[in-house]
Amino acid sequence: MAHRLTRKWLPLLIAGTSASLMGACGGGGSSGTDSGDSDGATDSSGADGSGTDGGTDGSGTDGGTVLIGVTPIPGGGSNAAPLQPGCGPVTAQECLGPGGECSTSAGLGDVAVEVKDAGAVCFYGEGIEEPSATVEHILEVVNGQEYVHLRVIFDPDFVDTVYGECSADTGWTPKMGGKMDPDGTVQPGHTFKDLVGSDHVELKLENCDGDLSMHMKVDFISEVADAACGYANLGVTGGEGEMFVGDAESVLAVGTSIDRNMNGCGYCDTVNSPCPSGDGYAPSVDVPEWDFRMVYELWIDPDAFGDSGFCKPIIEYVHASPAKAENNTVEVLPEDCPPPPGDECPPNYELFLTSEGEFICGGPPDGGGDCETGYVPDLTSEGELCIPEN
Repeated sequence: MAHRLTRKWLPLLIAGTSASLMGACGGGGSSGTDSGDSDGATDSSGADGSGTDGGTDGSGTDGGTVLIGVTPIPGGGSNAAPLQPGCGPVTAQECLGPGGECSTSAGLGDVAVEVKDAGAVCFYGEGIEEPSATVEHILEVVNGQEYVHLRVIFDPDFVDTVYGECSADTGWTPKMGGKMDPDGTVQPGHTFKDLVGSDHVELKLENCDGDLSMHMKVDFISEVADAACGYANLGVTGGEGEMFVGDAESVLAVGTSIDRNMNGCGYCDTVNSPCPSGDGYAPSVDVPEWDFRMVYELWIDPDAFGDSGFCKPIIEYVHASPAKAENNTVEVLPEDCPPPPGDECPPNYELFLTSEGEFICGGPPDGGGDCETGYVPDLTSEGELCIPEN
């Protein structure tokens, strides 16, 4: 298939969804190329934002492509993937399938999906090379329901969802100065109760007129008597959740990684979490779908952003108590997302990730319209970009 690419940022190319990329912010989606500025100069639809690579009927079967920013953050388990279209609010507490596929909506291609805009922004702490947090978003219509789907992921080097016996292996130092509990066991460096404490994300969302449409704190996990495992996230109105600007009714659903891990995947042990099977948070052998990252997901009614629509996520700090960093709260600023790993590209070419999980290089043709050796014009971008021949 032909893979449509975009400029200056690194997308995931997702096949099988309607590619009506209308671009919030007056034709420029939140591509992450503008360091979080609200003008969105480069949109997520490619050269002109016209979405000419697919139909607009939302049938999910036209073979078009949708561009979604991606910055790999390790620790997502076997279901790790960039944010997937077609996963509606009803999937908030599900155990995701391999590659991030949502089960209720049966994944890509089986539901009516129209993606209008998508993008990602990275946020960095001072002096920290890797993103302290990323925010991905998709503006889409699924089975006639339109919403903004956002996902916030924290760097697991700052905080992760490992607790109990193997927490020291992922950087958590033992508490109590190495003292033993009365039963003779050493207190672990990170416990489940630590996650239930003050952990949250504070998120601001602007519309494309530059107005602050929503400002909220989102709860990570709290005690909930009727939840399958006795704990669940309480969204923006309970636990650590709170609304400062905007209507809580506009938040259609909230999910978190620990909520999915427990109530979706059915792992209710609050003493010991699954352990990574190797360096870089390799998936657990026993519970491969366990997400070791601190993740917050929200589905928001687009009416909350008025006529101009959603345009810009803002995170001013990342917080966890405790955290692995010297401080439990780290102030962050938006910057360009780093590239995914892969081979070096020809001059003026950039690295991209396809929906098949393959890293490829792509770039502009020369002044005569010719591509580098081994590359051909991408017909779905009107020949404005070159992609590998095979």
